Amino acid sequence: MIPKAFILAFLIRTLLTLPLPQTYFQPDEFYQALEPAHNYVFGYGYLTWEWRDLTTPLTGTWWDIYMVGGRMRGWIWPGVFVGVYRVLQITGLDKTEWIVIAPRLVGILVAALTDYHTYKLASKLIGPGASSSALFLSLTSLFNAHLLPRSLSTSPETLLTTMALCYVPLPSLIPSKPSSDNLKPSAFEKDKKQIRTEENQAKLDYIAMDRDVSSLYPVICTDNLPLSVILATTALCIRPTTISLWMFLGIHLVIRTLRSSGIIASLRVIAIAAISSTATFAASTYIDYHFTGRLCFPALTFIHHNIIRNISSFYGSTNHLYHLTQSLPIMLFPIWYWWIQGFFSALLPSSILPGRLKQLDTPEPLRLMARAVTFSIGILSLSPHSEWRFLHPLLPAFLIFAIPSLTTSYRPTVFGIYRLSDSIRQYTRLTKISFYLILLAPIVPFLYLNLFHGKAQVEVMNVLRRGQLGEVGSLVSLTPCHSIPWQSHLHLKDMEGWFLTCEPPIGVNSETHRTQQSFFYQSPVSYLQEVFPYPPAQLHEIANLTASPARPTHLVLFGEVLRRLETIKGVSSSVSDELVRLGYERVWHVWNGFDLLQDEDERKGGLTVWRLIT
Repeated sequence: MIPKAFILAFLIRTLLTLPLPQTYFQPDEFYQALEPAHNYVFGYGYLTWEWRDLTTPLTGTWWDIYMVGGRMRGWIWPGVFVGVYRVLQITGLDKTEWIVIAPRLVGILVAALTDYHTYKLASKLIGPGASSSALFLSLTSLFNAHLLPRSLSTSPETLLTTMALCYVPLPSLIPSKPSSDNLKPSAFEKDKKQIRTEENQAKLDYIAMDRDVSSLYPVICTDNLPLSVILATTALCIRPTTISLWMFLGIHLVIRTLRSSGIIASLRVIAIAAISSTATFAASTYIDYHFTGRLCFPALTFIHHNIIRNISSFYGSTNHLYHLTQSLPIMLFPIWYWWIQGFFSALLPSSILPGRLKQLDTPEPLRLMARAVTFSIGILSLSPHSEWRFLHPLLPAFLIFAIPSLTTSYRPTVFGIYRLSDSIRQYTRLTKISFYLILLAPIVPFLYLNLFHGKAQVEVMNVLRRGQLGEVGSLVSLTPCHSIPWQSHLHLKDMEGWFLTCEPPIGVNSETHRTQQSFFYQSPVSYLQEVFPYPPAQLHEIANLTASPARPTHLVLFGEVLRRLETIKGVSSSVSDELVRLGYERVWHVWNGFDLLQDEDERKGGLTVWRLIT
């Protein structure tokens, strides 16, 4: 039987995703999942540098061939979309709107499963009474709502990590501190004022008390070390960012087992983990071999280039406080107040906590998780390149830390029987103020982010695919690299085209390396006069260019670049002037969100399409 919590999560995620247009967040949601899958199934499209064989040093050692010169990305996650596209191809639905709808359904399923396992994880860390609160926090999380349904690789990583945490052996939950004897049947004979006074004196924590009657709750989250290791290793094969979390929990499990059951039991734990992880890694390697036709180890190549060689800093550097000052505040909106109290109550010794925090219910599993995520954030903060979404796999656990503080003032009321709003609040165990604040605060930013911000960057490809701007014989995107999806949304087999790239300096001199994007934006008018319709390129790239000498039928540009002026041979001209001179007319201009909120200046001014006049 399908759990009711999952059905609820799936319905809400569907209503929050499908009716809204698809907007743009980051290139990875297209170029690390949909584009490789589309290219594999249909045989055309664009593969970024991570999906091609990297430059191999001349030494030719095993390490250089399979690690340094391997592939940066694995096929586990894109393989899911290969199956989706294959079904569309067989049924002929790839020529309909299903080409963009079907992948979104996968995202909805991943998001709903994550919500459900957050619901289960809360029962493991605090008790079954906390599950409904965790489900509410997961469904109302702005970060989850905006990112989880997307095809970013962090979405399956978040799901798999949450599932693995549900099954990893943690310290057992102990009965609540306040005894259920505090609510004797005879107490109901007393007047309401006296009952309220005695409850406040006893400081009843109803979620903690639920641990004493856990048999009444259907939430089951049993220990299963082999399954946990398989799920965690699969997540690591997709993205190895949670390795520090699992190192901490694994070492703690071995030490805990050694102390409680002896060395034989601890060796058994190590053996189970080693066999399960090795088998999963081997299966992942086979999947990559099946799709690429060569032996490669993407997780190790990813670590070598992004961490050891620090290639990731090419796309921007961050300081070591980035996750504390940006990631956590953004991810935990608007539950900061309750999260800080619950997290530090679980992390710090009770002897140094103020009185109110000492009273919060923080069982040992929650305290262990606080230490584990702190260690993980500390390790991730050492990276010179960080993004908010790198902590997304930890968000389900983060949300649960807010529950002890959120629910400490909860009191059941008979009005829940008659009023829907009170019934929902009693289900979530939240007070009226916290319930409505958490429910309503994300609505405006969610609607903006999913109705307007970055909408044009995706909608432009839908418009072109439908032929609303004329037949697209060839297309060039003179925008910051990967600003728009490609054939996963265009799906035009006979179309020629290219866009500006920004590949990092792998196998070339990093000091002299420049990207096509930097070449174009340095002097766009000069480029249009002297190089177009060929892409801007360095000398060592020219041999690999396949662009047609004919002018493309359609151009995509952001409005910001159109206003740029250059004076060449005493004549001033703008980009829009040059486009008109080249025979183009603007046929589409759509607002792309507030310019102030764009992550790059080059993405301001809305998005435009120019068509060649024939």
